[in-house]
Amino acid sequence: MARFTVAAKWCDVMTSGPDSIPRGSGLTDRPYVALNVCFALSVGGWLPVLTLLAVLMRDHLDAGVGGAVVTVLIIQVIATGVSLYAGTFAARWGSRKSYLLGTAGMALFACLLGVANQGWQVFAVAPLAGLVMPFHWTGTTAYILQAVESHRRGFATGINALVMVAAPGLTGPLLTYLGAEFGLGASVLGGCGFMVAAALAIWLLLPDLPAPPSVGAKPSFADYPRLLAERANLIAAAARLTMGLSFGMFQLLSALVILDVTEDLATIGFYLSAGAIGGGLSQVLVGAASDRFGRRNLLFLAKIVGIGACLFFWQAPSLLLLLVGATMHWFAQSAYQTLITAICGDLVAPRDLPTLSGLHTSSFSVGMVVGAVAGGLLWGLDPGLPFLFVAFCLAPVAMALFLLPQRTLAT
Repeated sequence: MARFTVAAKWCDVMTSGPDSIPRGSGLTDRPYVALNVCFALSVGGWLPVLTLLAVLMRDHLDAGVGGAVVTVLIIQVIATGVSLYAGTFAARWGSRKSYLLGTAGMALFACLLGVANQGWQVFAVAPLAGLVMPFHWTGTTAYILQAVESHRRGFATGINALVMVAAPGLTGPLLTYLGAEFGLGASVLGGCGFMVAAALAIWLLLPDLPAPPSVGAKPSFADYPRLLAERANLIAAAARLTMGLSFGMFQLLSALVILDVTEDLATIGFYLSAGAIGGGLSQVLVGAASDRFGRRNLLFLAKIVGIGACLFFWQAPSLLLLLVGATMHWFAQSAYQTLITAICGDLVAPRDLPTLSGLHTSSFSVGMVVGAVAGGLLWGLDPGLPFLFVAFCLAPVAMALFLLPQRTLAT
């Protein structure tokens, strides 16, 4: 007999075991709800740690901005290659296992980072982050696309993007308060605590999903050139790359810009909160609108907002305008996450979802590498130049989006 209540659906899942959970379940079913709980804990710990990395290297370990650039380069160069394997790993062994491996590894990296007292120690542990981080992001993306129905992907990824910015917005002020009271290492170790909680939640709460139907050969590295041969996939990967470029530049340098303007570590927590308020809450609406009207024009709008955020940080005249820029940046970033993830699910067959997720994670890492190199080179000339560089890079990709179909969702 059919059950129509949310409680009954959760009861069915809890009593029947992970193997019976259907692919493409609803937004109120256990897989999707549990994923967002786990994701809130993992990104609530990880993103503040990334934001504070440059401050830690420059002001506490005396390694300078160049030390932060080298750390990001080590992480992202390794992550670029590992991301491709993470896609095939998720396709063969499941997105939950990929997500668990990545989150546990990131927690270990944050723990080692928190107790480091010299720059070379950070360089030594940075490869660990590059090895495990792709499994976190690829596992998350693949799990979302497998857990919800195709016609609800936009709304589902919108909620997930809301979590991505709301969680650091809540944990950021707490972690920066710990840093102000007990030293920046306490902030990093606090972020580690959130990630350990996330790993435990994934292990205990998040169910495995059945593997998508496989037709023909097993997933392999040969799938990547096949996917990139299609123009729509290539454009989407380029959009993800510039998303990584923008994200990397802001994660590396925005905290330094704010700290130099205000000379108060607590204002970095306000930066994360501004992103949560302005960026996160709107993304549910972006996702729902994309399901109805298509994703391309909304993605173009997000790119334009991202360009505007770069221009605010280029000038950086006051904390208020920097917080406005932070709101715009996180609006754009979470919109990218909402729309690109949904497009990723629209463009390929279910068998290719984990592989394409790995490709997008790798593209994002390439963008982070470019952002780190450009940021390190341009920061010494003028702290605003790195953000102007990002704006120039976003513009041509924004125009290329019009080569995508207006509606990528096959109905």
